[in-house]
Amino acid sequence: MEVQTFYMQVIKEILLSSPETIDLLIGLSVINTEIETNIDKKSIKASIQLSNIENKFKELLETGIIKQKDEKVQVLDFSYPLIKEVLENFAENKHHENALKYYEKKFKGDLYDQIEILYHKAKLKPSAELVDEFLTIANNIEQFNESHKRLIDIAEQLFILEDKYKAPILIVLGTLLAVLGSSETAEKIFLNALEIYKNLAKKYYKIYLPYIAATQKNLGTLYIDSKRFDEAEKIYSDALNSYQELERQYYDAHSPDFHSKEYSGIEESYGDDLKGYNELLKRYYDIYLPEKPPITSEYGKVGIDLDLLEDIQDGTIDSMENYKKLAKMSYDMYLLDIAKTLSNLGLTYTELMRFEEAEQMHLEALKIKKNVAEHYPDQVLPELALTLLDIGDLYASLNRFDEAVPFFKEALEVSRPLALENPDVYMYNIAIIQNSLGTLYTRLQQFEDAEKIYLEALKIFKNYAKVDPKRYKYNVAEVQNNLGYVLLNKKDFDKAEYYLNKSLKKNPTDSETLYNFACLEALRDNKLVALEFLAKVIILDDNYKERALKDEKLNGLKDLIEFKELIGV
Repeated sequence: MEVQTFYMQVIKEILLSSPETIDLLIGLSVINTEIETNIDKKSIKASIQLSNIENKFKELLETGIIKQKDEKVQVLDFSYPLIKEVLENFAENKHHENALKYYEKKFKGDLYDQIEILYHKAKLKPSAELVDEFLTIANNIEQFNESHKRLIDIAEQLFILEDKYKAPILIVLGTLLAVLGSSETAEKIFLNALEIYKNLAKKYYKIYLPYIAATQKNLGTLYIDSKRFDEAEKIYSDALNSYQELERQYYDAHSPDFHSKEYSGIEESYGDDLKGYNELLKRYYDIYLPEKPPITSEYGKVGIDLDLLEDIQDGTIDSMENYKKLAKMSYDMYLLDIAKTLSNLGLTYTELMRFEEAEQMHLEALKIKKNVAEHYPDQVLPELALTLLDIGDLYASLNRFDEAVPFFKEALEVSRPLALENPDVYMYNIAIIQNSLGTLYTRLQQFEDAEKIYLEALKIFKNYAKVDPKRYKYNVAEVQNNLGYVLLNKKDFDKAEYYLNKSLKKNPTDSETLYNFACLEALRDNKLVALEFLAKVIILDDNYKERALKDEKLNGLKDLIEFKELIGV
């Protein structure tokens, strides 16, 4: 604090003749200059009522405290970040009010400005409504990165609210920090959220059990990313138990006999509300069956309206609309969460080399997803495709190629209608599946099928590469190499050479392509050229020695002294 006071005194001495300029400077300090378009001079002038503001800007520029940003006359920045930080600590409500006016004048729908508006609102008056805004913004961000760190500052302002609002904010923070590489802090945050949800669930079990399970799943993902597979298995098993308990006690909405149970341990008034809801569901089954799944969130999975939550807690659920909202916490969506958890357990068991258990989890997940997909194809088909691929990958890793093929083919068929609706996303996925399916056909020596499916994948990847060559050239090169290998096995050496050359041109140090060239030249009886390619491969990856020793395509080289020296036999 003494250092901050000292800096403030220095600033006041520099600008001694102009208290209004100091006030302007403090106002500028609460503007987030990490955003490229801040500080926008035109928007400041429009939002702050200050006489001779142009002269004050001139004075600040002359002192060197602020400067033009990247030579842009109308965009300013602080010359020294520490000065900005010090000044921000002296900001008052009026400065945040002016900042709100600034962003509202400047705002043209930009996400980062929207985040800043929320930040200043939270500084002025944290509220439950702002929690809704915070969660909505976070849920609309496809992938967190460094530019979203301002969400942490907003969260700090909202943490003064009660636990039912604090917990979902913690989930967002944990997710953000995990993406930014702060895994230990993210884990502590998730565990904190989990503890809060468990405490809330003691009183309102049905409402908070889904959040317990969703938080456990977030922890499981964190543990998998950290390669802590034993802990991942434990937490995913806990999540699965949570969802199954929810299903057992409350959700049997596939039947008009949505049953009412004894709700021991639950607050009496809430139990009565829930029983009343069940009776309404029996009487008005067609009304209360969800027309569509509830709005879901990556930070809790089930979008429960916070006003509805308050109604439940107050024991005042008294409107048809509120009952409808509660009904839309669909049984099917809980089944889907169970399936996702089963899939995560399957992936974890695979990492732990417990393959039978992995297979069981994936097949159970597949059964659920196929069932739910009949009712909600738009929401579930992408998930269904992932599970089909998980099973196919498992069988392929166990060399059960015949069993893997049908799952990849089905994943392809599931993905085709998705690609028709959203080609920018799903056409790429189709090409990835086709490439994998081609590899399976190759392993099964079904070379005609492999060539056909590789050519289809190549066509898609080439279209992507036309738009972004740098990003997609390796996809193109990989399929061209795979095609070269298939044609090599078909003894079509000229076409094999054509595709291998194409691949090598895009990726000159690819070990697999160089190895395939060695095989091609060995089959052509170009022994010296084959040895040159093989030598390049082994320099890049010593593991190819063992493969070369067993590969029949290289039989023409194996009696050569040069080959034996190269392989070390």
